[in-house]
Amino acid sequence: MSAESMRRYQFRRLLDELASKRGRGTELISVYITPDFDLNKVVQQLREEQGTAANIKSKSTRKNVIGALEKIIQFLRTYIEVHRRPPPNGMAIFCGNVAGREDIADIQLYWVEPPEPITTRMYRCDQEFVLEPLREMLQVKETIGLLVLDRREATLATLRGKHIDIIRTLTSGVPGKHRHGGQSARRFERLIEIAAYEFLKRIAEAANDAFSQVPDLRAVLIGGPGPTKEEFLKSELLRDDIRKKVVALIDTGYTDEQGIKELVNKSGEVLADLDIMKEKSLMQRFMSELVSGNDLVAYGEEEIRRALERGAVQLLLISEALRRYRVLVRCQACNHELQETVEDLEIYKRQLMFKPCPSCGETKLSIAESRDMVQELCELADRFGADVEFISTETEEGKQLQLAFKGLAALLRFKVS
Repeated sequence: MSAESMRRYQFRRLLDELASKRGRGTELISVYITPDFDLNKVVQQLREEQGTAANIKSKSTRKNVIGALEKIIQFLRTYIEVHRRPPPNGMAIFCGNVAGREDIADIQLYWVEPPEPITTRMYRCDQEFVLEPLREMLQVKETIGLLVLDRREATLATLRGKHIDIIRTLTSGVPGKHRHGGQSARRFERLIEIAAYEFLKRIAEAANDAFSQVPDLRAVLIGGPGPTKEEFLKSELLRDDIRKKVVALIDTGYTDEQGIKELVNKSGEVLADLDIMKEKSLMQRFMSELVSGNDLVAYGEEEIRRALERGAVQLLLISEALRRYRVLVRCQACNHELQETVEDLEIYKRQLMFKPCPSCGETKLSIAESRDMVQELCELADRFGADVEFISTETEEGKQLQLAFKGLAALLRFKVS
């Protein structure tokens, strides 16, 4: 599993944790800082917000908001001493009383450098943390090539997440309507067709050059008014490797930057289908191997652990909904240790108070270590050269992985006895 995939998984888990936090009043603070903004100015603005917060009527809310602002300010001052500038993608800070009770204050601070640059500065006090700008970044996977064209104009761009980057605009010298008649009309029409074809060649050369330089090009969308886009694709002027990535031809009214935006707006369903089809294909491959009886699949945590440790796993499939912890339990009486997988750490801690040690029988078991199980399995997969794919629960196949196989399945390189 790549380091990028692991970072994205950790990022998703943090968002889930933050989403579970609630304030009793508008006392949870969200601060978004762009990569180019002066952190000292952020500190100054937060000091001003402290003055404003002094006017909050509720005594407990006022105290918690001022306390959270102070905690953010102290964090930023320490950060500035070491780094001076925000991280390359900016940073988001979340702080507030997450106790959920009026009689207790538990002011916690979380901060994250997101996988994509933050583009808008924000300060918000609310009953929950503002996470939507970060959630949108989870949709970012690969780059999409965009092209809108007709016989007069073409625009090339790329889409990554929500960010559109215009690469190039081309214009043609193809004549429009004419009033020639007879042989002159036919000759003129031939000249128009030649000029139009030459323009399509220029578009193809530009597209081949631009899209071939995108290392993570996922798909290409082509749009425009009229039949020119169909003619362009049928002409086979695009390189084979790029032409094979064309997933849709979409009607748009424009061929400039506005046309690119229109293409993106109309492509949501197409792009969503790409992810869904990939997930469906992986799960169908697993189910086919399962039904075949070739014993080249594994499911269930313990079976998958054995297969991973023997280097037998080729591809590990993990449900995005899987939330478990791997805990090391130690007996305080005899030092006996055991490992278990649990869903809720707090509930499990309470259960341990009454659970006898399997070695000495004393009820003195406690959690010595705990880790996110998914992260642990991903590291194990990486150590033994297995690929990892996360499967959403938005498809029937994804729901089947979550429910029938408890969120874990694997395709094997060889049988494991």
